[in-house]
Amino acid sequence: KPEIPNQIQKQFQKFLKNKLYGEMDWLKKTEYRRKSPINLWPEAKSAIVLGLNYGPKKNPIYKNQKLNFGNISVYANGCDYHKVVKGKMKRFASKLFPILNKESKLDLKVFVDTAPLMEKPLAQLAGLGWQGKHTNLVSKIFGSWLFLGVILLNKEIEIDKPEKDNCGTCNACLEVCPTNAFNKPYEIDARKCISYLTIEYSGKIPNLLMEKIGNKVYGCDDCLSVCPWNKFAKASSEIKFQQIKKNLELSNLLNLSNEDFKKFFSKSAVKRIGRDKFIR
Repeated sequence: KPEIPNQIQKQFQKFLKNKLYGEMDWLKKTEYRRKSPINLWPEAKSAIVLGLNYGPKKNPIYKNQKLNFGNISVYANGCDYHKVVKGKMKRFASKLFPILNKESKLDLKVFVDTAPLMEKPLAQLAGLGWQGKHTNLVSKIFGSWLFLGVILLNKEIEIDKPEKDNCGTCNACLEVCPTNAFNKPYEIDARKCISYLTIEYSGKIPNLLMEKIGNKVYGCDDCLSVCPWNKFAKASSEIKFQQIKKNLELSNLLNLSNEDFKKFFSKSAVKRIGRDKFIR
């Protein structure tokens, strides 16, 4: 059964108890369903976890020095990954269905980041990678650059061997964080994370943290960028992820009207936060 390990459940409960989630109240509201895919869909008997590489051609850490440019996280530079990944997942599921549906009554559900599922622990159980000290998934083959999707099935299938933790003594991701958002390895305080502050948080960013954000206007890749396992990573072959935005000078971005913003980021994940939060 696609169960989340007790240790992970306890870590998640501690995260919620200490209110490290900031304004992301949906995490608390969906706590019960996140504890197990079965709580989300009682008929679930297996989970297939798929990853899609969005690796950049160049280590994005260099963008921190381009102070006149808006620094947008790698995952949001191309087309909105929700649409790209879900489209591929549905095509995969349509081919999977006739293979597994030997006795009929097979049912499956496809999820890409929008359902109350703990994708990263499931991905580790499926052998796709492991949840690193920066709390993100790390792969021996793709480094820290994977989008995740989950297919739940009402049928038991042969399972893969889980991936072990391969972080070792390395703390590079913890040490590089500009805002010291990690309380300790494997524990993040979202309220200090630049990705949270620039995407999820709706209030005024504290001056002390704002100074450390630098030119990052949407997300942050620092903890991902320094992971040693990225030396094996390859640039994504997905064309829709390679359509990098140009004209990202801060002076241009600050002058975007609401309509200009919608048009400029029409196919990007950036669009969802709205012009006012982006300009902030």
